[in-house]
Amino acid sequence: MTLVRARRFAAALLLPLTLLAPTISAQAKPTTSTRAEIDAVWAAATAAVAKDDIVALGRIYHPAAVLVDDSGTQPIAAALEGWGKDMVAAKQAGTRASVAFRVSKRSDDAKSAFASGIFLYTTTTKAGVATPGYRRFEALLVKTDGRWQMLMERQLEAVTEKEWNALPR
Repeated sequence: MTLVRARRFAAALLLPLTLLAPTISAQAKPTTSTRAEIDAVWAAATAAVAKDDIVALGRIYHPAAVLVDDSGTQPIAAALEGWGKDMVAAKQAGTRASVAFRVSKRSDDAKSAFASGIFLYTTTTKAGVATPGYRRFEALLVKTDGRWQMLMERQLEAVTEKEWNALPR
């Protein structure tokens, strides 16, 4: 491909994007109500884990959601099945779990959102021994039928308590 043809090809690709740019930037402005609605998803996850309620946890995910972690990808239904078994076993052993989220980066509009940050997952034995684990996460959310749901959850590397404490509450 000649340089002239390459430039024309690039221009043909970029022209539609430049025409859409005002629309895209106008849609990308989050509102306080959108942020509050998305924060409610994190609160629902926190409550579901604290109550060992796998059904409530499942409600925060879109039916087509995917979990991405170090081992690969899997439909969220498969992840929830495993997490549910873990919840039952933990409850029988007298272990409690909790999760908390701190979001460091957000990009959202009225219908879609991206968030990244760190979550703290802590298990506490019946003897009171707590084991915290800090992990980076990324999430894509969509609003369908008036409800925010996670479409993709990506669990990244483990981090330190210091990194957790550096994020806003």
